[in-house]
Amino acid sequence: MTLALSLITLVTYVDAIGKLTQCPKGCTCEVTSSDTQLYVDCGHRLPDDDGKQLSHHLDSMLSAERFIEHLSSLSITNTPLTRVPASVCKLVNLNSLNLDHNNITELPDNCFTNLTKLVTLSMNWNSIVGLQDGIFDGMQSLVTIDLSHNHIAFIGLRVFSNSSDLTSLRSLSLNRNRLTSLEPWWYYRCILGNETSRVNVSLRFNFISNFTNQLQFHFHCGMKRPYGYLDLYKNRITHIMDILNGWDVVGGFVSPAFLCLRNLIGNHPRMKLILGGRYYACDCIDYPLYKLQSLFASSSLLDYVRCNNHNYVTQTGLPVYALSVPLSEFVCEISDRCPSSCRCVYRPDNVTLHIYCSAANLSSLPLELPPLPKSYVKYKLDFSNNKLLRRLENRPYFVNTSILDVSNCSLTEINIEDLEMVSSRFTVVNLRGNMLQSFPRQANAMNISTRLLLGGNPWKCSCENSWMIGWLQSLSHQMSDQGDIICRSPSRMYGKIMLKSTKDDFCIDPVKRYLIIIVSLSVAVATIVLLVIAILLFYKLRVKFYKKWKFHPFDRDECVGEDMDYDVFLCCSSEDDNPHGRRILELIESNGYRVCYHKRDFLPGQLIVDNMGQGIQRSKRTVCLLSTNFLQR
Repeated sequence: MTLALSLITLVTYVDAIGKLTQCPKGCTCEVTSSDTQLYVDCGHRLPDDDGKQLSHHLDSMLSAERFIEHLSSLSITNTPLTRVPASVCKLVNLNSLNLDHNNITELPDNCFTNLTKLVTLSMNWNSIVGLQDGIFDGMQSLVTIDLSHNHIAFIGLRVFSNSSDLTSLRSLSLNRNRLTSLEPWWYYRCILGNETSRVNVSLRFNFISNFTNQLQFHFHCGMKRPYGYLDLYKNRITHIMDILNGWDVVGGFVSPAFLCLRNLIGNHPRMKLILGGRYYACDCIDYPLYKLQSLFASSSLLDYVRCNNHNYVTQTGLPVYALSVPLSEFVCEISDRCPSSCRCVYRPDNVTLHIYCSAANLSSLPLELPPLPKSYVKYKLDFSNNKLLRRLENRPYFVNTSILDVSNCSLTEINIEDLEMVSSRFTVVNLRGNMLQSFPRQANAMNISTRLLLGGNPWKCSCENSWMIGWLQSLSHQMSDQGDIICRSPSRMYGKIMLKSTKDDFCIDPVKRYLIIIVSLSVAVATIVLLVIAILLFYKLRVKFYKKWKFHPFDRDECVGEDMDYDVFLCCSSEDDNPHGRRILELIESNGYRVCYHKRDFLPGQLIVDNMGQGIQRSKRTVCLLSTNFLQR
């Protein structure tokens, strides 16, 4: 009995194949015995075959009543078809339709809407250019749509935005198409998901850079929350903030609206955004997001986000991950109202808008600057190295300035109004390397909390400016260049550090001081001269002193007990021998002293240096006749 049933089934299957309309030339056709599944693969068809003729063949084959009644799965692949065969639209019992690897350029109107039982639709690797409104209306059974690897450049506003349609859809793949903008229709798809059945919307490898809102989407926490995945991996997104701004998510990434949109439960989002890519600008616009990420490292929102910036590349030339870039480097160049020859850079991590006008050939301060991006942001002004800048004029933007750098300019004075402005508005003022000589005397009564840099100016350290010593010393804790505040004039003070000087240094003329010293020295010298005269007189009268008091200190013999050949070694230049040397020799010997004299007593044949050494050793005293001739030898 079992064998009989098998034979009947085989005969029925063969009969079904036999009754099938002829399979198109170059194609392979397979159908199941129950006529529920049909596979047509034309991978071996000649490339120049006519797609219209193939479409007629397929229409003829699929129009068979048994297919219309029973076919539930249809696969037509690898054909030159440019349109969906009309007969497909009549297969109302289809639940799976595979039209992959064809050349279909558009989807027909009023076709898929007939296939209300369709669960899976796959049309990847075609040439579809767009999705018009109404093509999926009423398809409540459709669970999966795969339209990847097409040329889709536009999607009608109503295709996916009606949450009453496609209520069963859980997977929508539009990967590798040509979309450049995106409406927030994904929200209306994902609110149909739930904790156990999430909706996956995949838009990988498109060209999306604009986020439009013709749907007038405005999310708030009272709206239904989505469950699913929005995959925007490797599109052309430059700023993540463009997404929120474009879709009117008020408050940015830290807003309650965005947190509700992500459907966070704890740290885990029920609506996950996948934003990886390599076209991100990594500048100040997305700074709040990166700052937030640094505080909540467990978030995966910025995973695989890379910077499209030549300054941020790996050693192999790949863009670096945005999370590896220091927050201080998320900056923006601003051109609006930026002064000529200057650079204006917003640095959100420092909460400053930097105005770089160094060496910009300025003769006066700019009249206006770019507006501050946030109310709490301050200007940081760099007007250094402008040699034509001679005055520090007040400007309206000084009210919102924290740091002012006018170093290495040509400022010649700071009046009391300028000083009041500096002390009341800025936290740091750099006045180094200008032509300042003093401050107004009224500054001594001002309360200054600003940090000042004053070095490198030609300070005048005269008596009228001596008050500045105490004033600067009182501000010493606010100055980081105390050692560079050096006197330039008058010449007697040149090079002295002002804060280490005294009032006497400023006010007392050293010439007068030197006169006092000279007078004192003169008195001392006169005293010494008188003392010498007294000693000479005492020496001249030593005989009388000896006779009267038996005291003769000048005639003591230092070499008592020593037996030496000479009393004196007379050393002089041979050129001074006559007359000076001989006259001194005769004078000494006339007083009974034995004299060693080179002309007479040096041994011939010995070096003069040896003779002189022996003369010194053999004499009690040495007398040298110092002359020009002696010193030259």
